[in-house]
Amino acid sequence: MPARLLTSLLFLLPPDSAPRADVRHLDVAARADTVADTTWYVSNRTRRDGRATRVATDSLEFGYVVFRFAEAKATSANDRLMGRVRGQRADSVTLTRAEFVRRLRDSDARAAVRKDGAVFYVHGFATSFGRAMSQSAEIAYRGSFGGPFIAFSWPAHTALATWPTPGAIISSAYRQDSAVAHASEGALREALMVVRSAVRPTALTVVGHSLGAQLVAEALRQKSPEHDALTRTPLRALVFFSADISATWFRDSVGPSVAPLAARRVVYSSARDRMLAISHVVNHTPRVGQTGTARVLTDAGVEVVDVTRAARSRAPWPAVFDPHHAMRLSGTALYDFFYGVVRGESAACRVYDGIASRDTTGVYRMQPAAVPTAATACAATGF
Repeated sequence: MPARLLTSLLFLLPPDSAPRADVRHLDVAARADTVADTTWYVSNRTRRDGRATRVATDSLEFGYVVFRFAEAKATSANDRLMGRVRGQRADSVTLTRAEFVRRLRDSDARAAVRKDGAVFYVHGFATSFGRAMSQSAEIAYRGSFGGPFIAFSWPAHTALATWPTPGAIISSAYRQDSAVAHASEGALREALMVVRSAVRPTALTVVGHSLGAQLVAEALRQKSPEHDALTRTPLRALVFFSADISATWFRDSVGPSVAPLAARRVVYSSARDRMLAISHVVNHTPRVGQTGTARVLTDAGVEVVDVTRAARSRAPWPAVFDPHHAMRLSGTALYDFFYGVVRGESAACRVYDGIASRDTTGVYRMQPAAVPTAATACAATGF
C-alpha cells in the first residue's frame, strides 16, 4: 500500500474511542430519563495540574468516574446495545488503594447476587484518560452490565497521528504508543492483582482491545509472581478483542503461555477491521484480530468468534466510514461478550441462541441476527 494512501486512511478513519465526554458536572437531581453508571479505574499516568498526562509513573492511581446516559422511558437492553448513546460525565473521585479495594469488594458482592462477574478492560492506541473513561462507561452501559467494570488507563496518545520521526514517518504515534504499552507491563500486572484481590478471581474477565490486547498479552505471558497466582486460580476468561497482535507471535509464544491463566481464551476477529488492516501493513504481519488467522488459533484451543457479519451499533458517523474496530460499537459481538463470556455461559450458547454458527474449523461465525430479547433457547438446554 503506497505511503500516501496509508496516511490518508489514518486521517479519514474515525478515532477508535468514544467521543469526548462533556465534562460539565450535572445537577445531582438529574433528569428522570438518565441512568448513572460507575466506571472504576486504575492508571499509571502522571498527573500534572490535575490532568492525566501521557507520562508514565511508577505508582498507581485509583478511583472511579460516574457517567449519566440519556434514556427514553421505554429504553430496552436491545436499544442500549444497538442504538446511539448520549452520555455525560457527572463526577469523578480519586481513592486510596485501600479504599478502592474496599469499595470494589462491595460492588462485586452486589454483582454476585445477580450472578455477574467483574471486567478488567485495557484500552487501545490513541486513547486519552478521558476517552478511556467514556469508552469504558459506554461499553458497560451498552451491555447492561451490572458488575464492576474496571479500566486500566495507560499513557497512550490522544490522536491517531502525530509529527513524523525519521524511523516512523507515517506511524510515529503508533510506534510511541507501542513503546509506552511495553513500559506499562509491570503496572498492568500490579493493577490486575489489586483488582483480583477485591473481586471473586474466578469470576473475573480480562479484556484487551486493539493495542491494549498486545499490552495484556505481553504482560501476562511472562513468568512472574502474577503469572503463578493466575495459574493457581485462573480467570473466568481472557479476551482479545480486535487484537493488534502478530498472529505468529500469538501462536508461538502468547497462546501457550496464557493457556493456564483462564478457563477460556476468546478472540473476536473480523475481516472488515480497517484499523487492523493498516496495522498489518505497518507491521508486515497478519494480526490476531483478522479472520485469516482463525484456524491457527482454534488448533491451539482458543475460542475464535468471527464478527465480520455481526450486526453493529449505530455510530455517530456514516456507516461507510465505520472502521469496524471500536469495541463499544460491536453490537451483537458485545452482547456475546457480556451475556456469554462474562456471565459464564457455554460457548455453544451462541449456536442455540441463533446469533452464530460453528464451521468445520471450530470458528464461531456470528450472523446478522437480532439480539435475543426473551429467555434464550440455550437456557432451556441446561448449558
